[in-house]
Amino acid sequence: MQVGSAQVIAAAGQQAVPSGLAIFGYRENGVLVAEAGIPGTVPARRGRIYAETSDSANTGLAIANANDSAATVSFYFTDATGKDFGNGTVNIPPHGQIARFLNETPFNGPQRTEGTLTFSSTIPVSAVAIRGFLNERSEFLATTLPVADPDMPLSGSVYFPQFADGGGWTTQFVLVNPSDQAIRGTLSFYAQGSAGAPAPSLSMNIDGAVVNQVAYWIPGHGSQRFSTMNTSSEMKVGSARATPALFGTAPVGAAIFSYHSGGITVSEAGTPSMIVGNAFRLYAEADTSNAIQTAVAVENAGASDTSVNFELTGLDGTPTGRSGHLVIPASGQRALFLNQIPGFESLPMPFKGILRISSANVNIAVLGVRSRWNERGDFIFTTTPAISESAPAHSTLVFPQIVDGAGYITQFITFSGTPAEPPSGNLQLFTQSGGSLGISLR
Repeated sequence: MQVGSAQVIAAAGQQAVPSGLAIFGYRENGVLVAEAGIPGTVPARRGRIYAETSDSANTGLAIANANDSAATVSFYFTDATGKDFGNGTVNIPPHGQIARFLNETPFNGPQRTEGTLTFSSTIPVSAVAIRGFLNERSEFLATTLPVADPDMPLSGSVYFPQFADGGGWTTQFVLVNPSDQAIRGTLSFYAQGSAGAPAPSLSMNIDGAVVNQVAYWIPGHGSQRFSTMNTSSEMKVGSARATPALFGTAPVGAAIFSYHSGGITVSEAGTPSMIVGNAFRLYAEADTSNAIQTAVAVENAGASDTSVNFELTGLDGTPTGRSGHLVIPASGQRALFLNQIPGFESLPMPFKGILRISSANVNIAVLGVRSRWNERGDFIFTTTPAISESAPAHSTLVFPQIVDGAGYITQFITFSGTPAEPPSGNLQLFTQSGGSLGISLR
């Protein structure tokens, strides 16, 4: 197994790089047991992640240094009560990387903990957090977790465009406080709804209480978790939003939804909290056997119905001539596979390209979900990022964790996520020590 990082740098004559993601898959005995979508990241000086270690779950952190000089990274843990502990430092060489579980060196966290880990660096670095879960078959499932930037706190609501509960599904909502002061607010749940009326609140069994919203209070640089507990065969699908108290800071979090079949946790994926926009792009894929299918979840955060438009282009930027639209009610949500979108029912297969989702109003949140049936007939999935067309352009894009060999493969997908981004760039691969990583690409 080879482990390292990758960096996309601007092509000759360009000042910016395209957006992108990496998808790594893990096979045991010829069976694909997990996939995880790793978004390309922009370097930052600080970060904070949800930290959990237990008998079945563990959190890994990968930090990549895309600079020509070494980075010194300091870190500390915070427990559920807001108490800090476990300070330490680690040096990362130029273009090097470190990837460890939090109970391993250099982090040396306790074998059982729930809280956060905060890191800061002498120069900007890129990071990704991975939740590893050992299921009932002792298979390793991986879920990407967001990294909060304490230097860029958000105000106003943040949104989770998709969660599922019941019918074998459960969801955990983990909220991280990006600030050093306590924050409070409300986590609310909404049904999909019908056009012409606001979507109703959705009652959920949250940690043993049936409610349509829960209040959160999170100590400085701490975290809080809420879990659904619906054991019925009826599946509920909807969206959620975390709304901070007046003038308060919004949390950064993930809705980790899991699918269970025959007493086995088959797959997990994380819906990151996000802000709204009016136009997004995401990578989309579908094949003839439905072994791989992209789904898209769209949440309307506005106070009235909104018409959402969908357009498809090929990977080479050529329009497919196919478009469609949906009307989504206020506070409502829709989650559809690619060929279920009106206008895409007869999409030629196989297809790989870019799906553009837009609305006349700046009030939608969008999430991609990549699903597939593995060789054993299990339904597995991972989330993929939707890039807001209003996002700023960047000169560097980093994939903090790539893995190849010993059952692992990594796919890289780059595309022009905004009108200002070029369609091309140069991909470079590095070892953990900063040397050139010799992996065959095709």
